[in-house]
Amino acid sequence: MIPETSGLIETEIILEEPSSRTFFINFDEGRLGFDFDGEGGSSVFIDDLKAMRQTVFCILNTERYEHLIYSWDYGSEMRDLTGMDEDIVLSEIERRITVALLEDSRIISVGDFEFEEDKKQTSCAFRVSTIYGDLVMEQEVDV
Repeated sequence: MIPETSGLIETEIILEEPSSRTFFINFDEGRLGFDFDGEGGSSVFIDDLKAMRQTVFCILNTERYEHLIYSWDYGSEMRDLTGMDEDIVLSEIERRITVALLEDSRIISVGDFEFEEDKKQTSCAFRVSTIYGDLVMEQEVDV
């Protein structure tokens, strides 16, 4: 005997991007803190573009493979650029920043790199396009 079904069950599954809401990290005081929005308000939480700015900062300032708590997909690889040939270092900085940031599915693209070189450090500014809007970020790398 085979059971009979009168109709098909249809289920629609909608996958949504996880919320960007996260705790504000007060790097100046070294603790979770308040983000003052400039309009007289403050919050322990941030989201959307402010959260993405903090995410980009954290990714670029976490050395990949150094901390067991993070997956091998998280962080950037900047430490071994020290002493590298000057002709290669700029393209490597651009490539490594791009690879590190594109691991986050909320980041669409990374580009418009501008470099300023010093004897011991290279500073670069770049644009990060996210699903919440664009950010202009800066990163210093010891060379």
